[in-house]
Amino acid sequence: MLPDRKVALKNYRELKLRKKAFVFSLFIPGLGQFLTGRKITGLAFFTLFFFPFYYLYLIGLSLNYGTISLLISQITLYILQAWDALKSAKRETSPCEDFCPAKVNIPAFMGKCEEGNVEGAWGIFSIYSPFPFTLGEICHAPCEEKCGILPERPLRIREVHRELGKTFLNQLEIKRRPPFLPLTDKKVAVIGGGIAGITAAYYLASAGIHVDIFEKENELGGTLNYIPNFKLDKELFQKEIALATSFNCIRIFTEKEIESIPKTYDAVIVAVGSQKEKQLEIPIQGTPNIIYPLSFLKNPPRPLTSKKIVIIGAGDTAFDVARLSVRLGAETTIFYRSSESSMKAQRKEISAAIKEGVKIRTNCQPEKIKDNTIIFSCGQVSFDYLIPAIGFEKDEKFINQLRSNHPNVVLAGDAENGMSNAALASYSGKLAAYKVLKMLKLQDRAWFMVDIKGKKPPKPQGENIFLVSESSLCQHCGEKVRS
Repeated sequence: MLPDRKVALKNYRELKLRKKAFVFSLFIPGLGQFLTGRKITGLAFFTLFFFPFYYLYLIGLSLNYGTISLLISQITLYILQAWDALKSAKRETSPCEDFCPAKVNIPAFMGKCEEGNVEGAWGIFSIYSPFPFTLGEICHAPCEEKCGILPERPLRIREVHRELGKTFLNQLEIKRRPPFLPLTDKKVAVIGGGIAGITAAYYLASAGIHVDIFEKENELGGTLNYIPNFKLDKELFQKEIALATSFNCIRIFTEKEIESIPKTYDAVIVAVGSQKEKQLEIPIQGTPNIIYPLSFLKNPPRPLTSKKIVIIGAGDTAFDVARLSVRLGAETTIFYRSSESSMKAQRKEISAAIKEGVKIRTNCQPEKIKDNTIIFSCGQVSFDYLIPAIGFEKDEKFINQLRSNHPNVVLAGDAENGMSNAALASYSGKLAAYKVLKMLKLQDRAWFMVDIKGKKPPKPQGENIFLVSESSLCQHCGEKVRS
């Protein structure tokens, strides 16, 4: 049994227990908390609810403003304790997970890594995203910026879950498997096979929903397939996708562009991403060699040795293009309209590009293109190829078309948020899966919405020295449980 199944079944039992606790609390306030092991909280609710009535009995019942106010307060308390029984105890979160786009419980999986339990750590990560390796490769890691455990540097959180995912995937043989929970007769279509769509499909299929994934390209992965191999290990990325889509109740249709959605589906998740490249809006004369970034990353022109490449933009895609073109022998310069401090690319990407030979010019606004020369506010430069990496946008017309021909449509990833990042897209896919389960009245199957409370092990142990040593530095900030 794979670790995500173990975690899912445990969380599902927790959801059933909470539902039972809610019912019990409707009969006797505080009883639901007793059932879930929160005895002090249960006793407090029981006392606060019943003692005022006993007091009224002692002094004699009479209808006045005081008794009416008391009754209103007790009804409010009754509703509150029932809601508390259903939701159970809350956990104080740590600064790192507060700033994690995927909302991963970082101390919990770090604790399992510290004790050398790779499978257990992967199982915990699967509650929040099925992509620990991929996110470890490309996430911009805002969690690390908020970690203050060490004075000289943050914990290498991203490297830990990248190594965790790599170690787990390398020892895994992927086979088709049944869903974690009993199969239902519900069918959901997922339009778009990027990280948001795959995440949504993973959680829905694991909960026993029939899922069909429709992807217009010839393989799943979305825009992450365009990331250069030196930045993302495509073999392990595809293996992570294969594991996420390994359920018997998932069907995959590639090279299939959907224009209308059959009504046979109970719900639809639209996760088509932002693959519409923004076009240059400056005067163009002649026939310059302009290539847009996705075309370049997919099939760069060759040979590029000693060719001059000019890139407009300073996001991660611009630097992916720049680093690839330098590797192919081109003389590459990035031009950006603002200052270096406002560049959207990750700092490590910028530093790596500079070390590899990419030139960067800032405060240069493009004004005009004439043949193979571009005029900037800071001067003009000739080029062999011009690549405008100025961003992506979602196809609003296509999304609205899909939304209009089915009553139960949920947006996910860039289709919902606009151009974002892989971690946020994965989180959006998870939320979309939960919205669909609620729509289908199956929210009690949402095992992935149950938080988990991790513990720091008494001593580090395990074979992977990096995983154990780095995760042992985590002090489990915020792991105190509050009722």
